[in-house]
Amino acid sequence: MPSSLCANLAIVIRIVNYIKSGVSNTRLFRQICEGMDATHQSLLFHTQVRWLSKGNMLARVFELKEEVDTFLKMKCKMDLLTEFNKPEFVSHLAYLADIFEALNELNRKLQGRDTNIISHTDNINAFISKSKLWRRKIMGGNTCSFHRLTDVLCNEPFSAQLQKDIMKHLDCLGREFIKYFPGINTEDPLIAMVRNPFKCVVETIPEDIQEEFLELVHDSFSKDEFQILSLSEFWGKMYLAYPIVSKQALKTIVPFSSTYLCESGFSSLLAIKTKARNKLEVEDDRRCSISSTEPDITDLVRSKQILKSH
Repeated sequence: MPSSLCANLAIVIRIVNYIKSGVSNTRLFRQICEGMDATHQSLLFHTQVRWLSKGNMLARVFELKEEVDTFLKMKCKMDLLTEFNKPEFVSHLAYLADIFEALNELNRKLQGRDTNIISHTDNINAFISKSKLWRRKIMGGNTCSFHRLTDVLCNEPFSAQLQKDIMKHLDCLGREFIKYFPGINTEDPLIAMVRNPFKCVVETIPEDIQEEFLELVHDSFSKDEFQILSLSEFWGKMYLAYPIVSKQALKTIVPFSSTYLCESGFSSLLAIKTKARNKLEVEDDRRCSISSTEPDITDLVRSKQILKSH
């Protein structure tokens, strides 16, 4: 990220930390927001390890920028106020809020239980292509892909320095994505077979699975199942009938492609292990917490003896 964008991001974090540093500051800011009929009455903290937090923080600061300006004036915090009122600050804030919003949207697409390396690669490749499109638009002076920045630039010119900073940042962002997410070749015949076996040409896949593959694609029941099941559910269900083909497919889609399940387990453990808990062993509770199977309460109650009155 260019130094100017980094500097302004650091200023936003300092402002948020100052406003939320004490009860009196938080109360005063809430009163200012209520007096100015703001939609929200508080800013949001961010953490380096929490998903989506920085983007949400930037969006909230941009939304409440007038209230923040009023607060800094009332507190006579001139060092932060001077930085906050610089001409380029709001433009940088708008761009940062927009680009982090796009990153958050991508992040949400990469989360969830039923995900795999193919869908993740598709989402990441789409984002890389969009970043290249954004760069070409910015080069031509078109900011329509960044709605907050477009609103800000309605009242001021699109400076050459800001244009240069955004282009540099998008270039860096694209390189980092390619570096950290090399991905897979989605045009590979085996990947194409996993994604949709009923549109795959048999000659393109390995010879040792071709005959069983033909049995699969001519199975009308399998075609119906493919329409209603996810990839992992479909190939898992086909394993008994077509083990050779399914084994090849499961090698691609079974490996974890994100840390979502692990993070979900830690979040559940954090909710379970409270100070009021009087039991050290959490395995049973954790298993129930992260399980996707819903208990049949009616059946469980029916299996228990009802306490009768005497």
